[in-house]
Amino acid sequence: MARKRLATVIAVVGLAVVGGQLARAWPRDIQVAYQTGPEVRRVDVDIVQDGKAVVSARFNRATGDDGAIFHKLSLQPGQYRARITIYGPAGRGIEHSRPLTVPAEGLTRFDLRE
Repeated sequence: MARKRLATVIAVVGLAVVGGQLARAWPRDIQVAYQTGPEVRRVDVDIVQDGKAVVSARFNRATGDDGAIFHKLSLQPGQYRARITIYGPAGRGIEHSRPLTVPAEGLTRFDLRE
């Protein structure tokens, strides 16, 4: 009887350890806001980890819209770099690079106004 209880305790502890490891590696849903000026027509975003883009997105904006662009994404916990290119009416791109940590508390904001 004692062996059966010991085996049950070992199994429960093992499941808790494995579950904790999996929970730390499970992707997290996060939201990023890109704040730009009204002259910006397009925003290109690459979320990079270890030199490789893991998420890419392109956003087009209406003329005169100066609100934030909201981006919902799912990433595994870790350190990333957001490479952001904003384009004005002339089509010339201005590049920005910002650190991104996942999981992040609340909304992550990148102010790209110059």
